[in-house]
Amino acid sequence: MSASRTINSWQRVESRQDFSAYLCFLAADCKQAGRGRDSQASVAQRWTHQSINGFLWGWVRLLDSRPDKTDLLHEEAPGKPGWSGLAYQLETVRTTPPGFNCALADSDTKPEEVDTAQDLRMYVATLATDFARDQREQQTKSARGEWAGDGGSWAHDTLYDWLDSWAAWVAADSPLHAQLEPVTWRSVAMQLSAARIYE
Repeated sequence: MSASRTINSWQRVESRQDFSAYLCFLAADCKQAGRGRDSQASVAQRWTHQSINGFLWGWVRLLDSRPDKTDLLHEEAPGKPGWSGLAYQLETVRTTPPGFNCALADSDTKPEEVDTAQDLRMYVATLATDFARDQREQQTKSARGEWAGDGGSWAHDTLYDWLDSWAAWVAADSPLHAQLEPVTWRSVAMQLSAARIYE
């Protein structure tokens, strides 16, 4: 775990370190749910999907769910912008059904191109498409009898490992991490880009 404390509610997230702790909580909860230690009803209330791909497509749907396209980072969590707003999105995403969109699947958006919620929506769709492609390539290698242990462009293939990796990256300190404050759509895209490859 990358955070020294546990934060199990988005409402308690006020800083980057709090957000990292919340990601650790989500990762642990996802892992526990995946092991079948809870009743199916309990898991369904907390996790609509337990794959990276499903989670990302759920986020795509969430980012398109507001007809007026208001700023979800700052308005969905009333009075709680920034890290709390981002934590609120993730809390909502884990029970949002995936929203696969063929048009967005080929958007090929780069993190540095993200300025708005709609840009992030396209970038998250790009990540979901890339993850699915990466998984297919790894399965093809494995089916041909080739070693596929370290070949993918994604460092993790489970949602809980990816969330834990994201938490570890957010908690780290480097000159790049200074760009995470204040939380913007672009800084969220930067986080997602780093979490894809961080081990």
